[in-house]
Amino acid sequence: MAPRRPVPRAARKSPVLLAALTRNYRLLGILLTGVVGVLVLVAQNKPESRPAPSTPPTRFSMEQPVTAPTAASPLTIPAATPEAITPAAPAQPAEESPITPTPSGSKHYIALIIDDIGYSGPLGERAIALPGAVTYAVLPHTPFGTELAELAHDHNKEVMLHAPMSNLAHQPLGPGALTDALSQEDFVATLNGNIDAVPHLQGINNHMGSELTGMQTQMQWVMEVLKERGLYFVDSFTTAQSVAGQAAREHAIPTTTRNVFLDNETTAEDIDREFQRLLQTAREKGSAVGIGHPYEETLDYLEKALPALAQENIELIPVSAMIRLQQGEATP
Repeated sequence: MAPRRPVPRAARKSPVLLAALTRNYRLLGILLTGVVGVLVLVAQNKPESRPAPSTPPTRFSMEQPVTAPTAASPLTIPAATPEAITPAAPAQPAEESPITPTPSGSKHYIALIIDDIGYSGPLGERAIALPGAVTYAVLPHTPFGTELAELAHDHNKEVMLHAPMSNLAHQPLGPGALTDALSQEDFVATLNGNIDAVPHLQGINNHMGSELTGMQTQMQWVMEVLKERGLYFVDSFTTAQSVAGQAAREHAIPTTTRNVFLDNETTAEDIDREFQRLLQTAREKGSAVGIGHPYEETLDYLEKALPALAQENIELIPVSAMIRLQQGEATP
């Protein structure tokens, strides 16, 4: 029989130690707690792991182009189309507001011009029948222009020439057109011919004109003629670049500027909104000038609205009286 090898002392002690630990749970818990504590200390000494920074949120850039609202196309009447005002243009240049705010309770004044008279006899007659001191701007060389100017005069209504002037949209102007293609001699002859074609007129305003009223030379020609003929000028203000009012003042021509177009849109709601804006402007500044057209919708509205002006402490006066008022002369 082979002799037994001696078992190493460490090997003989391990089973004894393990057995002792298993019998003594308190000692085992203490050892495990110590091991866990050592592991926690090691973990705390490691560098902290940081998450990658997130991408910042996308922002809307105001540098992107924004499409402006398109102006509504103006309505047409036979052979004459009123030019819609440039959307960006203010109602009246700041330097052309000579009337200061008036005290509460004071009477306020409006002038109302009906443009484009001359192509429709029935609508023209209905327009002339409007109550109050409405002023009528007659297109030259039109089928009913002379007849309607005479009728307005017979009804003690003021008459103007609605002088066709070139526009940036290249809309047709009809007879008597004033453009920069004309020489000074032809330009002056055409304007004088237009004036002679409308009886009883006291002044003129521009029909369309978003191009021509921005031209210094041509506006000087216009004012020279008006000076000779003793006529006033109303800037319909179809462009913010108009120099017509300034040219008139330089020539000492009696002048005023349109504040409100009543019927670029012809629904009753739109016409009422613009008419109320005309009245509010008069309340704030003392006076205001409005322009409308012989549309059925406009006439329907004005036939009801004009008789009610007295209740608003607002008086409708002719354009000539408005100019005198704004120049500081006696109240009409």
